[in-house]
Amino acid sequence: MLTNLYFAFSDFEPVFGWLEAHPGLTLEVWGLERGRRMALLAYSDGPGDDYGWSNWLRSAAEDPSQLASLFEQLELVAEGETATQLQQAFANVFKTRLE
Repeated sequence: MLTNLYFAFSDFEPVFGWLEAHPGLTLEVWGLERGRRMALLAYSDGPGDDYGWSNWLRSAAEDPSQLASLFEQLELVAEGETATQLQQAFANVFKTRLE
């Protein structure tokens, strides 16, 4: 079962670091505008695939994190177990509903 977690861009760097340190997860990170998905920022397809920036971000900027800051709010979509691990690792960062 997929879980959607919402968080501020200001919290992205430590979350991204955690994701890079835990390869093999299946997940997506989306940039949101007014509560709607506007751009896929990063993803991992699971085993054997390292977590990384989406193709459009890699081709548009030398440092993709600069473009990710275009979105104040982000959505992370992950399997339930991964979402639980993230919520435990980053208490008070994620919300389970848009506000």
